[in-house]
Amino acid sequence: MGRSRLKVKFDPTPFKIGSGWFVRVSLPNGDQTRVSGFFTEAEAKDWIASESPGWLKQYRGGKYA
Repeated sequence: MGRSRLKVKFDPTPFKIGSGWFVRVSLPNGDQTRVSGFFTEAEAKDWIASESPGWLKQYRGGKYA
């Protein structure tokens, strides 16, 4: 029987105080973390599209990749 994979969710989110954006990462176990350092929503979305798979392979030893 195959193992069912729950998806990791990546959401571009504006900071409530100050300026800039971060990516909220929601893990299948309910934990959340964030990747910050984006000036615009477009930058955050570009990171999700191009860099999030590599980030996920390194995060917690690739547990969620």
